[in-house]
Amino acid sequence: MFSIQEDTSHLSLQDSEALRKIDALSDLTIASCSIFLPAGTRMVRLQEGAHGGSSVFFNHDGRDTRYGLVDGKNGTMYTAPSPKTAMKEVFQKRKGMTESDLERYFIADIVMLTGVQLLQTSQLVIKTSITVHDLTTGSRLVTQLLARRACDAGLNGIEFMSNVAQQTCYALWHSDPAGKEMAITQDQIRLSDFIYEGTEAADILTFELGIPVEE
Repeated sequence: MFSIQEDTSHLSLQDSEALRKIDALSDLTIASCSIFLPAGTRMVRLQEGAHGGSSVFFNHDGRDTRYGLVDGKNGTMYTAPSPKTAMKEVFQKRKGMTESDLERYFIADIVMLTGVQLLQTSQLVIKTSITVHDLTTGSRLVTQLLARRACDAGLNGIEFMSNVAQQTCYALWHSDPAGKEMAITQDQIRLSDFIYEGTEAADILTFELGIPVEE
C-alpha cells in the first residue's frame, strides 16, 4: 500500500477513493497505458530567465506541482507540444501583462536525446476505473501518487491533458537537474522577440489566449 507522509484526513471521499484506485494499479496495467516517444521528439518549454541558454531543468522540488516527484532522487520538467499551450500554462493566473514582462521570459524547443516511455492518462481512463475527475482534482496527493506509481513502474513521465488549455502536456522525470543525456535546448529566444506562425507572442497572448499585453 502507498505511504504518504502528510495527513489525509482532510481529503474528500472521492479523493480518498482515487488514492485507493491508484494504489491498486499493477505495474503491468500502468505499462499497458503508456506511449513511447522516440529520440528527436520536440517539445516546447517557457521559463523565466535564460539560464545560460538552457531551457532544460528538472526541478527536484515537486511538492507544489501536479505530477511532481517528491522522492528526493528525481526532478520534474513540464513541457508542451506547442508555444500557445506553453504560454497558456505558464501565464494561466495572469490577468494581464506588459511588454517588459515578456522580456524576462524565454521560450525554446526541447529535443529528446533518448526515447521515453510515458504514462498516457487518456488510456488510463479508458482501461481502468480511474476517472477524469480523479486526474483533475486539486489534491496534489492524488496526482503525485500516480506520478510515483508510474515512475516506480519504470516510466519516464506522464502525458496528460492540461486543465487550463485542454491540450496534451508532458511531465518528464530525470535524476539530473540539467537532464544530461535525456534532453537538450534548441532555438531559445526571448518571448518579446518570438513570432509563431506569423504572429508575435504579445498578440497571441492578447487575442488568442485572453491575456492582454500592454506596452
